[in-house]
Amino acid sequence: MSKSKKGKVPEPKTDGAKLADDLLAAPESVLNSESERQKAVLRKAREKAKKEQLLVLKSKSTPSMEDLLADIVRVASDAVTNPVWHEFRSISRRRYELYGHYPVQFVDHRFGTFAHAKEVAGLADEEGTRLWRAARAKQSREEHAARYYDRYLRPYVANQQEHRELHQPYLLLSISDTHAHYLCPFVWRAFLLAIRDLKPDGVLLNGDILDGGEISSHPQVRGRSLKLRDELAFQREMFRQIREVHGGDLYSTCGNHDLADRLPRYLSQVDPVISDLDDRRVDALMGLDKYHVRLFHGGSTKSPRGTEDAKTGFLLFGFYRVHHGTKLGATPSLAELAALGRSGQSGHVHRASLVFGTTEANEGLSWMSTPMGSRHEAGHYIKSPCTGWQRGFGVAWLFPDGHVHQYPVVVQGRPERVTVEGHVYERGPDCFDPDPMSGNWLEDFRL
Repeated sequence: MSKSKKGKVPEPKTDGAKLADDLLAAPESVLNSESERQKAVLRKAREKAKKEQLLVLKSKSTPSMEDLLADIVRVASDAVTNPVWHEFRSISRRRYELYGHYPVQFVDHRFGTFAHAKEVAGLADEEGTRLWRAARAKQSREEHAARYYDRYLRPYVANQQEHRELHQPYLLLSISDTHAHYLCPFVWRAFLLAIRDLKPDGVLLNGDILDGGEISSHPQVRGRSLKLRDELAFQREMFRQIREVHGGDLYSTCGNHDLADRLPRYLSQVDPVISDLDDRRVDALMGLDKYHVRLFHGGSTKSPRGTEDAKTGFLLFGFYRVHHGTKLGATPSLAELAALGRSGQSGHVHRASLVFGTTEANEGLSWMSTPMGSRHEAGHYIKSPCTGWQRGFGVAWLFPDGHVHQYPVVVQGRPERVTVEGHVYERGPDCFDPDPMSGNWLEDFRL
């Protein structure tokens, strides 16, 4: 529109440039066809004629702001001009354009948008009110998810007092970053065999056991994103197979793909028909009740009461820190050790490493970064031909005096094999990598 003087209705462009602008927005078929071009011109002419006809019926006087607002309210409240929505005083720009006393361009000239004019007229919430309502709705959703978490997850969260004292050496085998159906069958077989042969005191699944694509805020990769229902069934099968060879402690932490608050929030706010889940109770969906799983959910808003402000993860036996991972970069293990000042382990980066303290005071401390339990196919979003990752799991001996002996177990060689505490496990010809999208292939898995 051309620039207009104050109080005047802005005049639309009517020259050849305006016609060219209109045609530029037309489909390619219009631009390449003379007949289609003529149809577009005629259509624009009819629309222009209708607008001019409307303007003839409008008041020629320049309205004040109060006059405009009163006229908008009149049209919104009139049963004749607004027969369906007058009880709710709901009105659109088009309805005012048809039934208002003044040209709608006056509204545009004074308020910029018709939506803002409705705010000023009291027919719509103002921006501040909308922001307040949105903030309150977000808070309410969080409160609802927290109630859901308190009811179905908190009973399984490990308490710090339960794991404070250690009276004999404790063997902990851990696996992380399995990413549901992207789990490496050979790593999983070696992990289960190590559990069977070494008889550890505890087994830890240290985060990103789910991939969580369906409930992620990131765009889903077509053909590579798994259904949440299938991922949860896969996780339950993992717990079941561990319980076939292990009767001791079974722990699970949350990672960035399976955050402690994300799943309860999803389950408490998504219609069951849409979510397509077998159950509405998160503990049953995760298999926590059936397989007696304890959660390491420390250092977050979902931590046990009194430890919400603690450092992330769980402090096992008062000296060994467990969490999914908080550091990235070339040397995440060194960064974890420097930040926490304790021995411990993390996953997250899909790379194996082991670092020790660098001073006389902390030379006995160590931090282990466990390799991933998933296949390299989980890196389908990485453009580089090489992920720079390793597959495997972790071994940690914890002693009553606070001493820790730990190391990552990495898949090596051709044929592939791993060595754990003197036991060597090789990949057999029957251990192949199924298509992650082929369903719950773990149900047919055998040691």
